[in-house]
Amino acid sequence: MTTPAEPQEARVVGLNPVDFVLALVVASLATALVLLDRLVLPAFAKMYDEFGSNAVLPLVTRAVVAHVTPLGGAAGAIALAVAGMFVRKRGRGRLAVALLCGGIALALGAVGLSFYGLYAPVFDLAGKVQP
Repeated sequence: MTTPAEPQEARVVGLNPVDFVLALVVASLATALVLLDRLVLPAFAKMYDEFGSNAVLPLVTRAVVAHVTPLGGAAGAIALAVAGMFVRKRGRGRLAVALLCGGIALALGAVGLSFYGLYAPVFDLAGKVQP
């Protein structure tokens, strides 16, 4: 007598609560980068314009003032988060979490690099002051 095959459990593929939380973290960091670009950056750009035309700003500062670092970091982080959501729909859980964590790392890196870029000329100028 043969035994009937065990029924295969249907694998439900959908969003995991962990993915949702990671996506919210990415969205929050991307929002912070856009707010940094729109609210804080103009004051620093005005201050650096007052340094004069012969002042040479560091490359990282020029990238931040040109909106490359904050907006590029926000766009890249959101792109990684969206890719993670699409990968999760296809059933690849570890890759989805890796993409979402990559989005968080990219956004955190962009935040740190943006703040460093904004303050690098100030630190350079402070180092050249003689008492």
